[in-house]
Amino acid sequence: MEVKAGYNILWKGKGPVFTILSFLLGLTDLAWRKRKWKPWHVGYVVTVLEDGWIVTSQAVANGIEAISYPSVDDLGDCRVYPWLENPDQSLLETYTEEHLGWPYDAIGYLWVILGALSEKFLHRPFRIVDKAKMCWENLGEFDRFMGKELQPEEEPCLINKMTNALESKGGSDAVTKA
Repeated sequence: MEVKAGYNILWKGKGPVFTILSFLLGLTDLAWRKRKWKPWHVGYVVTVLEDGWIVTSQAVANGIEAISYPSVDDLGDCRVYPWLENPDQSLLETYTEEHLGWPYDAIGYLWVILGALSEKFLHRPFRIVDKAKMCWENLGEFDRFMGKELQPEEEPCLINKMTNALESKGGSDAVTKA
């Protein structure tokens, strides 16, 4: 299995917060409810070092961090997607460096829920954008910065839409760790 810089990583969801929020997402998306493997946390590969270490960018409780793994096997229960074609490494590093340390957007889930409900029932999506980032925002904005967005900028960042986009393009190319 080969993983390269710019690949998108989706980790399987787990825990009580995932269970509750995933259930709520399933109320508006029947396909999500029927999925067997449901990702939740996301990130992207910044670089793969010569010794095999994989450096990723992830928005976690302490904010956006570079998190490294000794190998693909150490990534855990995830799927890795080659979303970007030939990403420019210097552009990738510029985005990553500019966003390291940005705060985590814990209240972002509230805005995503409200934006998704507005989109579903009022047919008017909206998204609140600020400096704080949850993992979905970090990945979505990274891909947009690199020239290939996962979903329209004005829509709330939603894991189901991200997953659908990644699977429609590169599902057969995904490095599956599940």
